[in-house]
Amino acid sequence: MSSPKKVLLSIPPYYGIDISIARAFEKNGIDPVLARCRYQPYFWERTIRLLSNKMPPLKRLIQPLLKIPLVLENGEFIKAAERSKPDFIFIVKGDTLFPQTIRHLKGKYHTPCLSYQWDDPLYSSAGQNGIDVYRRKNFEYGMHDYDHVFVFDKYHVAEIKKRGVDASYLPLATDEDVYRPIDLSDEERDEYGFDICFVGMPNDNRVEALNRLNGFNVGVFGDFWERYLLKMPVRYFRGKANGRRVIKIYRGSKIALNIHHPQSVHGLNTRAFDIPSCGAFQIMDYKEGVEELFDTDQEIVCYHGLEELNDLVRFYLSHPEIRSRIAEKGRQRVGQEHTWHHRIAKVMSFIYELR
Repeated sequence: MSSPKKVLLSIPPYYGIDISIARAFEKNGIDPVLARCRYQPYFWERTIRLLSNKMPPLKRLIQPLLKIPLVLENGEFIKAAERSKPDFIFIVKGDTLFPQTIRHLKGKYHTPCLSYQWDDPLYSSAGQNGIDVYRRKNFEYGMHDYDHVFVFDKYHVAEIKKRGVDASYLPLATDEDVYRPIDLSDEERDEYGFDICFVGMPNDNRVEALNRLNGFNVGVFGDFWERYLLKMPVRYFRGKANGRRVIKIYRGSKIALNIHHPQSVHGLNTRAFDIPSCGAFQIMDYKEGVEELFDTDQEIVCYHGLEELNDLVRFYLSHPEIRSRIAEKGRQRVGQEHTWHHRIAKVMSFIYELR
């Protein structure tokens, strides 16, 4: 059987990771075809979800409307497969694709189909309730139809394996072409010269940690922080950030703080790799197994509780030479082992074995 040459991708366009993964397939000698995949719901979808939660008697009447765009999008994905005739299919998350869509493509084209789960795949963790019933169950009901499931967190790998599904651990990564050291102007160093920065969306554990950092120059950037402003005694929210501005924030700040979402039981988020890839110094909440990916205290620094976080912040703010050394070692480790090119190379190894 000939070697695979083309992959059809379904990846949510989450801050450009879809482009990064597609580029990683190219670097591994595979022609990627990115199918349309929505990340954000339409305004009317959010309205229906809100009304369903606030007015339960309406739920059975209006929730079926949420299935309509998914039916259309599944039809578009099938057409994309018909046009591209891929050698295999790689689906990230997959909450918009019906199990019958996967079965149809595999049956018609005899095409291997792989899944990569970069969130809690079963929506079992706190803060995962904003999804509607149609998206919530697509992967859970269809997981047995995939030839293999890669998962970013060993905890969730075990949960999937309990259901008789072939699954393995594949950590998240960074795009070294995007997250790289850049020089800042004097004006940019003034603008982003925080003691501590955090870039990401809010949740309760992040707000709790950030509220403990009184007395430091803290800059917080991201979407939806307006909802938490009343819970923040220190007004450290500085606005939204994406693209090159994120890199400037990491490069300008003395410490880039990384606080995981509750869905990350053991798995690391992309920030764990993005921050050192920029040559920035990271302090991260400890996750079991992080030692398999980084040499802690040499390439990144981890805290085990909020009191320790404050102690570590004070120590590293007063030792810039140690910060610089750790940041450089972290950058080297990420470049050698933790880019999307490395992760997709592992995916391709599995595909070659499968064929």
